[in-house]
Amino acid sequence: MSIRMGNMIIISEEMPQQCDDCGKIDELRPYGKNGAKICFDCGMKYPKIVKHNMNIILFGGKGELLW
Repeated sequence: MSIRMGNMIIISEEMPQQCDDCGKIDELRPYGKNGAKICFDCGMKYPKIVKHNMNIILFGGKGELLW
């Protein structure tokens, strides 16, 4: 689980799961459509969307999750 502690983000390793986008078994992050858990490769398909969603989830950015 990735957490924010003050101005610091701690990203810890996650157990492999099935990617909501491609089905691959891998370490996932909740930066996909409406917080869907996606693998790194799927995240790299949509870098602007993932960056936006990461900003909201990790940094408390304003707006809604995209996809």
